[in-house]
Formats: sequence, C-alpha cells, structure tokens
Amino acid sequence: MNQENQNFYDILKETRKTKQISLKEISEYTKINISYLESLENGDFDVLPTVYTRLFLRSYCDYIEIDSKSILDELEIFIFGHKKKSDNFIAEQEDNEKNNSETSSSQSFIDSDTFKNNRELIITSIVILIIISIFLIISSAS
Repeated sequence: MNQENQNFYDILKETRKTKQISLKEISEYTKINISYLESLENGDFDVLPTVYTRLFLRSYCDYIEIDSKSILDELEIFIFGHKKKSDNFIAEQEDNEKNNSETSSSQSFIDSDTFKNNRELIITSIVILIIISIFLIISSAS
C-alpha cells in the first residue's frame, strides 16, 4: 500500500511492526496502557481527551523513533480538519527553548573555564605576594 494513501495511524503501526517493536515493549517503557496504544494505532481517538492523545502519541512516536511533529500535525488535521496555528507557535517555542538551553550550557562551560583561569590567577598572585612579603621580612631583619 502506498504511504500517501495510508492514514498516519496505519503508518505508526506499520513502522512499529517493521522495527519489530511490540506494544507491550512500548507500554512498559512509556507506562501507557496497551489498550490506549491499540486505540492510537486503530485511529480511535475518542477514547481519551485530545490532550492525552497528543501526549501518548508523542511518546509513542519518540519510542519508535519517528518524527512526532508531523504525526501530531496529521492528528490535528484528522480531528479538527485543519492544523491549529497555536501548535506552530508552541513548536517554535520548544525549538527556541532547546536552542537557548544549548547556548546557556555552552555559556556555563565557558564561565566555568573563565572562573578556573581567574582562580589560578588569584592563587598565583597570592603566592607571589607571600614570597615578596617573606623576602621583605628577611631583608629588613638583616
């Protein structure tokens, strides 16, 4: 069967079977009841509120390593007849947060190196001051 003619939930099931992943395995990992996973694969989205359906579908997609964003877009079209604009905004925010966290983690690494270099400079300065003080004390005592 051509993928263009398949529903997205059929593609989920086919992908899972191709990768030889059982529903039990997904259920144990995600802690989602098998009956809900079966409902997702059968396109029965009335079993749960849409919020839970989206969360479970995202976890399912992540586990079988397929793009959850495109599947969630397909879900919106399937349920509402169109893709919600707010989802694009939320997805963009998630991407921005991810990029910001990567930047801040690299920034904290840089700050850590700077702190380490400053600490070494301070310790070296203190040691030099102690040596100079000892030299001055010894020379003034003579």
